[in-house]
Amino acid sequence: MLTSTIAWEIASFILLAIGFEVWERIRPASRGSRLAHLRLDLLSFAVGVLFVWSSRGAIDALCSQFQFSQLSAGLDHLRSLPVWQQVIIGFLIIDFTVYWIHRAQHRFDLLWRTHSWHHSSEHVNWLSGFRTSFLHSLLYSLPQTFVAIHLLNLGPIEAGIGFAIGIFIQLWDHANADANIGWLRYLFIRPQDHRVHHAADWHRGMNFGFIFSIWDRLFGTYVDPASMPRHYRLGLGVSLSRGVIPRMLVGV
Repeated sequence: MLTSTIAWEIASFILLAIGFEVWERIRPASRGSRLAHLRLDLLSFAVGVLFVWSSRGAIDALCSQFQFSQLSAGLDHLRSLPVWQQVIIGFLIIDFTVYWIHRAQHRFDLLWRTHSWHHSSEHVNWLSGFRTSFLHSLLYSLPQTFVAIHLLNLGPIEAGIGFAIGIFIQLWDHANADANIGWLRYLFIRPQDHRVHHAADWHRGMNFGFIFSIWDRLFGTYVDPASMPRHYRLGLGVSLSRGVIPRMLVGV
């Protein structure tokens, strides 16, 4: 089933990437050059995709070895809900779990090593958002794969649609653009919200959510981008030597 889901992801990614590239070129939040880091971003993207697919495949295979009969018995009502309701519930569970994983990555040195590569880009955009280490991908794939495939037991099409929405969120969060979504900002993350999280000198330890802004608002980790300077540095705030990149790609 995972193979069918990946096919949906590839098709949706191509269409979404074109759309976000056009958006960033027409209305960029900042006009810094991407060419200086393009080769590294493309390499990181290719490696990151392999990391995500391999980690999800490993998690799916591992979960398939276990029988969740007792768990399944208590989930009959949940699985009988309309698919759109299951997808919403799934995203709530996944985003809540990932919020705390993300906070832990910034709290503990060992976990920060899995995440620091993601913060290495000094020009955040939809492509640089795919800078993820192998262990970072593995940590985030755990709730995503388990909830969608083994908890909700979604079929290939439903799971594919859910993962396609996940790709949109990934590109949306890291877009080099600002979005005006009105009152929905109290529920959902905007690109400018997540960009604050990538600040080098200000609030890197804030705005941990990926889909919903409610977790940051509930747990006191939300920073309004309107409170930030008009221009601020992104990235780690330090120069990286080429020698540390392989280690950061693994996440150790």
